[in-house]
Amino acid sequence: MASSQSKRRPKFSQQEIQSQLQQLHLFSSLSSSSANENIEQLGPILLNIHRSRQQDAYLNELKRFVLQKEEEIEAVCTRNYQDFVGSVSALLRVRQGTVSLKHRVVELNEDVQKSGSTVADRKKALLDARRVGQNIDEAIDTLQACLRVLDMASRVTGLIEGGKFFSALRQLEDLQSTHLKPVLHYPFASLMLSSIPSSRNSIRESVTRSLKAWMYEAREASQAVGRGALEAMEARGRRWAARKRREGSVGLSKINGPIELGVSERHEYNVLDNDQVKIDFKPLYLCIHIYDTLDAREELQQSYQEDRRAQAFLLLSQTATLTPFSLTALSALLEEIVGFFLIESHVLKTTNSFRSEQDVEDLWDGMCERVVRIVDEGLAGCEDPEAFLGTKFKVLTFVQTLEGYSYSVNQLNNLLLTLFERYSELLQRKFSGDFEQIVLDDDHQQMVVNDPEEFEKVVSVSWLPAVGEWSALELQAPGFPLALPFSQTYPLCCIDIRSFTEQYYQFSEGFAEHHRDIDDVLRKALDNLLIKQVSENIQRRLQMINNLSQLSQIVVNVMFFQTACSDLETLLVTLRATQRGGTIHLDSLASFQQTLKLTQNRIVSNVSQKVDSFFEEAQYHWEARDGPRPNAEPSPYLEELTDFLSTVMMSVLIQLPQFSKDYVYRGALAHCATVLMSYLIDKQPQRISDQALAWLQHDVRWLVEHVSHLGDDRLTEVFAELEQTLTLLISAPNMLDFFIPEHRSNHYPKVNQRKLQIILVKLVAFYNTSAGSNVSGRRRQTVEEVLRVVSR
Repeated sequence: MASSQSKRRPKFSQQEIQSQLQQLHLFSSLSSSSANENIEQLGPILLNIHRSRQQDAYLNELKRFVLQKEEEIEAVCTRNYQDFVGSVSALLRVRQGTVSLKHRVVELNEDVQKSGSTVADRKKALLDARRVGQNIDEAIDTLQACLRVLDMASRVTGLIEGGKFFSALRQLEDLQSTHLKPVLHYPFASLMLSSIPSSRNSIRESVTRSLKAWMYEAREASQAVGRGALEAMEARGRRWAARKRREGSVGLSKINGPIELGVSERHEYNVLDNDQVKIDFKPLYLCIHIYDTLDAREELQQSYQEDRRAQAFLLLSQTATLTPFSLTALSALLEEIVGFFLIESHVLKTTNSFRSEQDVEDLWDGMCERVVRIVDEGLAGCEDPEAFLGTKFKVLTFVQTLEGYSYSVNQLNNLLLTLFERYSELLQRKFSGDFEQIVLDDDHQQMVVNDPEEFEKVVSVSWLPAVGEWSALELQAPGFPLALPFSQTYPLCCIDIRSFTEQYYQFSEGFAEHHRDIDDVLRKALDNLLIKQVSENIQRRLQMINNLSQLSQIVVNVMFFQTACSDLETLLVTLRATQRGGTIHLDSLASFQQTLKLTQNRIVSNVSQKVDSFFEEAQYHWEARDGPRPNAEPSPYLEELTDFLSTVMMSVLIQLPQFSKDYVYRGALAHCATVLMSYLIDKQPQRISDQALAWLQHDVRWLVEHVSHLGDDRLTEVFAELEQTLTLLISAPNMLDFFIPEHRSNHYPKVNQRKLQIILVKLVAFYNTSAGSNVSGRRRQTVEEVLRVVSR
């Protein structure tokens, strides 16, 4: 304290003291004021001397000054005594004043000493107070810094408890980098600094728990999300199907195509935020943000990936199989999967590479494989088409929904294709039995309808010609009850064909155009049903039917099936899924044409068997010597035969169309021509006379003339070979003209030389008998010459 005060006291030099004394002397000599005024002027000087504690130096200097002045006085006195005396007197006064001043200085010194000690005490007290105040200020500052630290620590705790984890991390960062440094020399600050990592871990654990809770909630809400998404897709499908029906120009567009997406924008539906379900992704985003702040993103990614994979496996393990198969269980499974992967899609799009696309794709591929296996195993051995149809609808909606979120659906498309093929096979097996039973149960009788309502029901399901005698308008003209031209087989088969086609397209609607030409598959399936179960079954039944009326009914039925095939081709072009141009040809049309031909041949065969019974009554005398007279009647059996054929055509086969009647008539007449020719070329008889040939020619001409009256020139053609052969043998002016090519092509184009040779041999054999001795030599020679030529 003393040293500090000494530093503050002024220190006067010798020159400064002398100057002050001279100044005092000057004031005393110049001033006419009283001694008190001089003392007042002396006060500051004395005060400075006292403060500087140089009283002795001042007194010594004062003595020296006095001596100097005395010397000056003596010098002055020597020059001027009076002045000396006056000076002495003045000096005495000065001395007296000096003594008084000295005493006054001493008094003042004492007073100053007293006053200085009080001031010093007060100064010391002041300094002590200031030091205490400074310590208090420092303590306050320190306490405030500590309180700020403690307050931040409390706020961090509150923020953590309030779930404001990012703000808590920022507070911890500020606490560590700024606020703790000034107070680190305190133990509590060091302890707090060491606890910051544990606080960060606490925050991480808190957000992790929050994320786990969110993942559980998202897992629980997945089915609701998936159900909403699938229902929204079903609504989109219905709207789009209605639009395609209204506007043919969008027929080629598909669900999730650019045109459909443009239309569906007006019906936006947020599957993750709606009236039924709302998933808040803030816990996930917060957790990602916190882990990013803690530089632990990879750890969170790995944990999230493992948890989601575990949830996916748990989802599948709950529905490992669908045995017994249940559409309800399948729907629940697909809803869960859709919800799961829609959440994954949203996380992928909104978290900036937090979720690995490859991991999600791997999860999706594994899920698709499991779904395919579950559906395959669930439907193994299933024979219910409705189960396949329901499964297809569920899987198709599932595919369309996730395809819209850019998931690969190739495996699921293959599953749909497999379901389609199995459904097609199942339909074919089901309808094969139906078609076969319908054909087997047919009584081959005309179907009778009793009133217009029943007629309309039959017409509405059956394909009928647009015009002609079998058109709907012409069929109902006679009135009711009405016998329809076809039997019940035809409308029943038409119903099944329509049902098969409808069920087929119902299954293939919405997906098949993406994978293969379903129209060709349907065409082949229809061909298989119509050929194997209808046409070929009819062909097999032909061998068991001999009744001409039933056979004629089969002909009519087959002709209507041909009409159905033609109309089906048009219908398939209209219904085809791909809407591409071109025509569709059913192979079953050719099969029914073959069946028609076989049926007509079967009728011809049965009629021919009846015809054979008439030929059994034929009596030809092959070695006759007399020929027929010009007006001779034909053989009696021929008249009976033609009467029989006319009766059959006009009664039993009345319902046959004209071309079919002509075919049967032609076949029966061709059989007659064959039988008549067989008389000439068979081993028996071995000899034939010219007159016997004349009788046969007479019968043939009568037959030809009879047939020609029917108005169909093609019917007479069946006798052309027989007629030309007999004409050549009996009526030709010169048989050798046969070997002139031009003559042969004009008059005998149908003559068969091998058959001609056989007949000539029998003629020659007759000529060589005694009965043939009457034949002219020229005739014999001509016949033998022709025989030699044709035998070469």
